[in-house]
Amino acid sequence: MDTNGKVALVTGAGRRVGRSLALALGDAGCRVAVHYGKSEKDAQETAALIHSMGSEAITVQADLEDPAQVESLAVAVEEQLGSIDILVNNASIFEKIELRDLSVEDWDRHFAINVRAPFLLAKAMQSQRSSDSPGKIISLNDWRTARPTRFAYGVTKTALSGLTRSLALCMAPNVQVTEVSLGAILPPADIPLDRPRGEIQIDLGPADRMGTLNEVADVMMMLIKNDFITGETINVDGGRHIK
Repeated sequence: MDTNGKVALVTGAGRRVGRSLALALGDAGCRVAVHYGKSEKDAQETAALIHSMGSEAITVQADLEDPAQVESLAVAVEEQLGSIDILVNNASIFEKIELRDLSVEDWDRHFAINVRAPFLLAKAMQSQRSSDSPGKIISLNDWRTARPTRFAYGVTKTALSGLTRSLALCMAPNVQVTEVSLGAILPPADIPLDRPRGEIQIDLGPADRMGTLNEVADVMMMLIKNDFITGETINVDGGRHIK
């Protein structure tokens, strides 16, 4: 895919990994829709950085838990930039709730944001486009989904992998659908980014280091430019999945 002038929507693009992906798309000449839930200032900063690269960017707010707002998000992008060529499902919730403490509301919230929103956006993307238009959908996943302390998160991320494979079949041959499963890229949001490596008590895997935002963005861009990879999961985790 030639990315120049293509319309890209990145969910949760105000901060952290989402911002880096939005910036990479802007740097590649895409017209970027920067979605945010509550981080309006961060989203505006992301858009400003894309503008400084010479690319177009807009910010669009939507609560991904609300299906009506998800559908309105897709409509807003089409009205302001055009039909969506590239969809990056970055936004998700990662709440620490064990099975015994998990409510139906917790369960539904995780499914709404982590699975239903990507499904609705893919459906909207398909309806906006002609059947022979090329497109890409890339979802951010997790190398490790089985987490007893984050039960609903793990189940929904497993479901997201199933959605990726099903969409890859349903939207073939012109839209490729893939996912990137991350390991340790950034410390959790409540830990300072400059915290010394030795204070982060996790097994970093064979690579013995945390990944970088650029490494994640590079993989995303590779998948966007490659028209033969679909239905695939690329692990960007320093090899943690093989230990």
